Amino acid sequence: MELDTKSLINNKKHIIMRSLILIPIIALFLCSYNAQAQSNETVKQEVNADSNNLNITTIKFKITGITCAGCSNTIYKALKEVDGVIEHSVEFPGDIAIIEFDDTKTNIEALKKVVEKKGYKVEILKDKI
Repeated sequence: MELDTKSLINNKKHIIMRSLILIPIIALFLCSYNAQAQSNETVKQEVNADSNNLNITTIKFKITGITCAGCSNTIYKALKEVDGVIEHSVEFPGDIAIIEFDDTKTNIEALKKVVEKKGYKVEILKDKI
């Protein structure tokens, strides 16, 4: 009987010790999850506030002279450096660039010149998409 009582007490102690370890771990996890959710919400609010202040225009260029993926990468990198370019893509094959930009910071002619400076010909397909 005495052995059973001792092992029962030891089991209870073991369960209590596990609980004492698990409770802070669970609390830290929940706090971390809550902080991350709040952080994500703050980022979403900041992005929405920033995008409300922009005058966004989208342009589609037909680019002549692209012969490989390296050419499209060169154009992509050049456009990436332009202040005001929000999002852009350069397709090869297809030789099309679609550029979304803040027209208070840059304009269609400036974007066209950036691509032409790299040695390609640019034709505007659509002013707005």
